[in-house]
Amino acid sequence: MLRRIDIGWADLPHSRALETPFPAPERIFPGLEEINPETFPEFLDEIGLVGMGGSGFPSSEKLRAAVEVHTLVINGVECEPGITIDQTVLLHHALWVQAGANASAKALGAKQVLLAVKENPDLISKLRKLYPEYSIVSLPDRYPAGAEKLILKKLTGKIPPPGTRPHQLGYLVQNVVSLRAIGRALIDGVPVVERPLSLAMPSTGFYKNIIAPIGLPIRDVLAAGGLTHDPARHLIVASGLMMGHEVTIDDPIEKTTTSLILLDRENFKEQERGCIRCGTCNTECPLGLHPYALVERIQNGKTRSSAFQAQMNECFLCGVCSAVCPSHIPLVQTLAEGKQCLP
Repeated sequence: MLRRIDIGWADLPHSRALETPFPAPERIFPGLEEINPETFPEFLDEIGLVGMGGSGFPSSEKLRAAVEVHTLVINGVECEPGITIDQTVLLHHALWVQAGANASAKALGAKQVLLAVKENPDLISKLRKLYPEYSIVSLPDRYPAGAEKLILKKLTGKIPPPGTRPHQLGYLVQNVVSLRAIGRALIDGVPVVERPLSLAMPSTGFYKNIIAPIGLPIRDVLAAGGLTHDPARHLIVASGLMMGHEVTIDDPIEKTTTSLILLDRENFKEQERGCIRCGTCNTECPLGLHPYALVERIQNGKTRSSAFQAQMNECFLCGVCSAVCPSHIPLVQTLAEGKQCLP
């Protein structure tokens, strides 16, 4: 059921070159030459596409809202620790990614396509050969450099004003895997029925990039990878150590599942302590917010002020504040609850 994509394909049965299209089913989707800006959002709904970088936001709505866009940005920065699926898709599924990007750019009327990746000379050298028509923009190899607002800061020279969407500045940012899915549908007539993801177990050094059917139980993915899961010893984190969440072996692979990481529970026994007012969470917040002050307001029910709501709207729950807190306060969990207070 699974196909490895981080290796040469010689060890797989019926080996075929990555860029060779799979046998196409009966054509039900438009080809590249048939892209119509007016009907393209409906096409995205038809194939079942949502933001596959993790947001899950309906791609058709994002496209409908994007007017006067001059630049399509392919987001391949992928800064979550221990995840490389976007890089792998860029390197091995260039045909589908380019098809999806070119179709999206045509539908938007965008004049250029930029490929945003993290600073890695070897990776960038390979990508220049695979994507010669696109300009490559590099961002720092640190978390959370792949956030839309930080990509726009790199492109425009400043953080977008609060409440500003990328399309209002003339940009539309699309994740690599989302564009791959569009290209897959256009070229092979296959809707969004599969999910590229990273599968890892750091304690054993196990690491693979795979493609799994959407809806497949996680237990089957682990079994296919030869991983043994003991609920008493291990926890499973889906979609990243920073912005991910715990799942069970009975949960299914979803369109937004960017990774599955098995971790030893004994490494997560830090005792939460009281805030020491060190200010580290404020200093490290990539948007310059004040995480603990927001948490205090949430805990005290003081969530009506415009200042609180403005900061909460900007927060994208990257989890940096929790990661750097010396008192091990789960700030991001409380901030996620605070999002529910917004009108």
